[in-house]
Parts: sequence; structure tokens; C-alpha cells
Amino acid sequence: MKPQNEMDKKIIDAFYEVLKSSSFAKAKVTSITELAGISHQTFYRYYLDKYDLSLKIATGKFSAFHDIYSNNATWKEIVISILNSIKNYPVFFKKLLVDPDGAEIVRQSIIATSESFVGAKLSKHSVAIWISILKDWGQEDFRTPIPEVYNQIRMFTSLKEVLSKEEIEKIMTAYENQPLNYFIKKVK
Repeated sequence: MKPQNEMDKKIIDAFYEVLKSSSFAKAKVTSITELAGISHQTFYRYYLDKYDLSLKIATGKFSAFHDIYSNNATWKEIVISILNSIKNYPVFFKKLLVDPDGAEIVRQSIIATSESFVGAKLSKHSVAIWISILKDWGQEDFRTPIPEVYNQIRMFTSLKEVLSKEEIEKIMTAYENQPLNYFIKKVK
């Protein structure tokens, strides 16, 4: 999310600072306003609460690919852009991902990004996989290289998300009609 103006930037920067020394659950609007040197009233002109602030920041970061690629972004470019956003703001996203309410904000941001740019809502299964992979990545301080995290997301993406019903039917029919030795050879 790009700050709307200097005041918005002060709020966002203060929130980032608060999260450096506090969990998401313990981060208070009062701490944000004191650090930003603004009144509560000013904060509430911009955001409903810390949840709204977090949702707007996360969704803005996840949507940054659009500034780079416009409507020409591939699925891979979008996912890698989202992962780069997370890695570039490790304190913010780690604090969100370790907190149940914060993880819900990340989940909502992923859904909002998908709906906004693709016009389709991700399945609950796909979003749960994203969150699980991102939480694991955050637990190790985002050290796993982005291409590896991308491949994890790619490998666990539901076929329904990327193939038509007809394509899935064709693949599954071929798969379920394989003899046992086909699978034995695959395992070895």
C-alpha cells in the first residue's frame, strides 16, 4: 500500500515501529498514535482500527505486482511478487502470521487480491495451503529462497484453480485407468 499522504505515512511507519517491539495482539492504536505524534481522531480518519490498517497494508503490498506488470502479470509473477512483498516486510508479516487474527488478515488479503485482479475467489483449500506455507516460511524468518516457496505453493495448488473441469476429467480418467505397475515404477 502506498501511503495516501504524509500523515498516512506517519501512521504506517509508526505501526511498523510498534510491531518491532510488540506482538500484533499487543499492538495498540495508542502506541501507534503516540509514536506518530498524532491524535486518536487523526488515526481514525484514516483507519477503523489496527485490523483495518493491517488489512490495507497487506492487501496493498500483495497488489504491488499490478504497478509493475499491469494486467499482463502471469500467475507466477503475481505469486513471486506477493512473496517478495512478504520478504521485504518481514517484521510486519511475521507478526501477522504468528497471530490468529493477523493470519486471518493475511488470508483476507490473499482472497481480496485474487478477487480484485482475477475476478475469482480462491477455494478455502488453496487459501489454507497458502497460509500454512507462509506460516512455516515465517517461522524460519523467511530464509527459504522465494523460488522454493513458490514451488511449494505451486505444487499444492488445487487443480480446480488452474484447469477446466474438462481438463481435470481427461487427466483423472487417464490416471485412474493406469495398471498397478505404472504406480510401482513411479515409486521406485
